[in-house]
Amino acid sequence: MKFYAKILIFAVLLIILGCAGPAIFINKEADWTFYQKIGVLPFVNLSQDRYAGEKVQSAFVTEMYLAKKFEVVEPGEFNAKVGEALKSSGAQISEDLSADLIKSIGEKAGVQGIIAGTVREYTTVRIGQTDYPLISLSIRLIDVPTGTVVWMTSHTKKGGPNLPIISIGETHTLGELTQKISHSIISQFMAKAY
Repeated sequence: MKFYAKILIFAVLLIILGCAGPAIFINKEADWTFYQKIGVLPFVNLSQDRYAGEKVQSAFVTEMYLAKKFEVVEPGEFNAKVGEALKSSGAQISEDLSADLIKSIGEKAGVQGIIAGTVREYTTVRIGQTDYPLISLSIRLIDVPTGTVVWMTSHTKKGGPNLPIISIGETHTLGELTQKISHSIISQFMAKAY
């Protein structure tokens, strides 16, 4: 009996250790009270789903509204200001934005910080007999006056059961997983920054 208990404890420890969390960078010297108003850039989409950027951005903005720590500029209004800044500079949205472009967008939109996101994967994967969603994101908060990154995270999450073999708490759809990963990222940011 003790042998089986030891195997069970070992298996549980392996499962816990195998669940690596997201990679998170927080600038310890940032004054988080400075970021009263934030804008969210359209997410860069590197996945095969052509609308993944819009889907994830929408869920992410919703979670930011629910956090109630800062004012989030309405996405349509912010996108119009981004469009103006891009047009005047001849640039386009990409993973690498210059500090000057960030400053220009921030000044036009009246924000102190800008969230830039990249959807790396947005798909379903086959596990056994079932397909489960898989999402991989990189998100960063950029300080408008300096153009420096003050917070950044990379997060990959797969749907499926929370515990192997036991089908409790399964996530079957990309929409549900998108909401969960957005909530997780914002919650972790709030816990570390505030």
